[in-house]
Amino acid sequence: MMASSKPLAGSLWTQGKEKTFGQRLVDSVAAKHRLEVIYLGLLAQTPQSNKSVILASTDSGKMRKESSCADLHVVDKGIPVLEMKGNSTTVLERLLDRSGHTVGPIVVGFNFTDGQESQAAKIGKEIGEELTQQIPSKCKLFDTGE
Repeated sequence: MMASSKPLAGSLWTQGKEKTFGQRLVDSVAAKHRLEVIYLGLLAQTPQSNKSVILASTDSGKMRKESSCADLHVVDKGIPVLEMKGNSTTVLERLLDRSGHTVGPIVVGFNFTDGQESQAAKIGKEIGEELTQQIPSKCKLFDTGE
């Protein structure tokens, strides 16, 4: 695959009111966990690029941003990372599809502070498992329409 410096377009990203399957999935799961989750992002390598980017997010300003080294390390090693940032906790975890193939990392942000790390890790894992059960394949995440 050849990398492109042009912005990603086409069926990969929301066009008008049409959302990708990945974005609809993130919206649905984030809404279900709205009391705990302040951010949910799904990253994956796109069909048009060899770079891993945010393909679905509760923060539209983060769409298409490239994965960090920490994100990629989580995918490579399969070891979740918990980051404390002031009054919030972020969980980075490798996401799989239903067949057990790696999709990419998920990033889940919580309003949890010191002493609540285990709660953040537990809910982060639950969200990852919930997403896994709904993803037939990585390619499906980029589909638009119902």
